[in-house]
Amino acid sequence: MNCKHLGLKLIAANLVGFGALAAGPAWATVITNNLISNTSASAGGQLPTVAGPTSNSTYVTNFSSSFALDGSSAGGSAWGNDYGTYRAGANGSGVFSSLGHFHRDVTIANNNGVSTDYSLSFFVYYGGMSISPSGVTGTGSSRYDLSIKQNNSISKFASAATLGWNGTAGTLTQTGTALTGATFSTGAFGASYSWGGTYVTLNLGTVADGASTSINFDLVSTALGDFAFNAAGCGGYGGYGPTLFAAVVEGPGCTGSVSGGLGDPNAFAGNQGQPDQFVLVGRPTGPTQVPLPGTLALLALGLLGLGASRKSRLR
Repeated sequence: MNCKHLGLKLIAANLVGFGALAAGPAWATVITNNLISNTSASAGGQLPTVAGPTSNSTYVTNFSSSFALDGSSAGGSAWGNDYGTYRAGANGSGVFSSLGHFHRDVTIANNNGVSTDYSLSFFVYYGGMSISPSGVTGTGSSRYDLSIKQNNSISKFASAATLGWNGTAGTLTQTGTALTGATFSTGAFGASYSWGGTYVTLNLGTVADGASTSINFDLVSTALGDFAFNAAGCGGYGGYGPTLFAAVVEGPGCTGSVSGGLGDPNAFAGNQGQPDQFVLVGRPTGPTQVPLPGTLALLALGLLGLGASRKSRLR
């Protein structure tokens, strides 16, 4: 076999080697979830019914309800899955308290082979809060509290609001980041607080190759009420609509009612590029990856083959 043929075969072997490496396992960002939910509800001063905490890596759900002889009722709900959809809600009428709590820990392990900058984008669903006293005396409130931290210590995003009814007018306390288009209104009918969909992008910084970081997502919704009853009845509904927070007055007699909840983005898009509103993006920032030993050997063989082929042509 002459040197020219030897050189061509070595080049072919080199190309086959590169193809085998390309077909091997790819570097990737590995994402794992730990989900926790718990709920509680108490109506008419009764001891609360409690569900959870429930923990799982793929899906959690809890619901609590309570009913009293005076017609008071309460309910709390919380659920979420590893794709990113989640919700925490609380509601009640008459004399009540309720809570829904959803927690997510997302661990992001960088196995890309180089240091990588990460950013997380998510969508806070549009909606609102409302309270309807329906003409009876009493007080009530609804609150959401959304907090996102990195490594359980660094605050990356926080938004909270409490809508209250003091017996004669509505009140609002808003802290942290106000959601897009948030509007507060109050009158004799009750009070409301509504917003549009809010997109948020968080810079998670650089994660070294082989290292990891975590995102700690906490959402709590609560509802409280201490309303009287009017035995004559209400004659309809109060403030019901396609919102995350709504008030519905019905049941025995007439009384004030509050409900609240926050959540419902469409999906968690991890390193596989799944749609839609909860997206993790990684951008390599480190130096070019050092070739594996096998790659160097194949490259050397290829260069030897080229040299042999050149010598053959010179003869």
